[in-house]
Amino acid sequence: METEEMKQLLVKMGLREEAAEHYLQYESEIWAVLPAFRLLKPLSDQLEFYKGSYRKMLENRLADGTLEKRLPKVSALMKSGAAPEDIEAFAYDLVLEAFESILYQLDDHQGAEVSDVFLEEDFSKCGYARLMEQGPEGEATGRYLFEVHGMIPFSDL
Repeated sequence: METEEMKQLLVKMGLREEAAEHYLQYESEIWAVLPAFRLLKPLSDQLEFYKGSYRKMLENRLADGTLEKRLPKVSALMKSGAAPEDIEAFAYDLVLEAFESILYQLDDHQGAEVSDVFLEEDFSKCGYARLMEQGPEGEATGRYLFEVHGMIPFSDL
């Protein structure tokens, strides 16, 4: 696939053209750019829910009387004076932090978090997990996805 075709696919996934060009300049035999964004597209879409749609959902549930039953803690916050916009922004920040933390751990091929806990253990000879591209038949291609924790949200790229 040519670079221009890959750029158009990334733009269709939701990246700005400039962001697509930025990532594609680093495309190499070992970095699977398109699979990285294919992994992240559903997460980025879910995150975008917390920029307008979550607030509308809260307001709808408040209006139809189901907020207390469905989201009692959010209902309590609103009764205490918290604005739906502030709750939405807080929810967005929490979801983004959770996504980034999980993606960082999946990309932590040095095992830094484990090494910090088990100071007396030598993990240098241990294997590790890495996000790796699969081909059409499910075989590992040898190309990996790296630094995916910094690639979302698409809207900010």
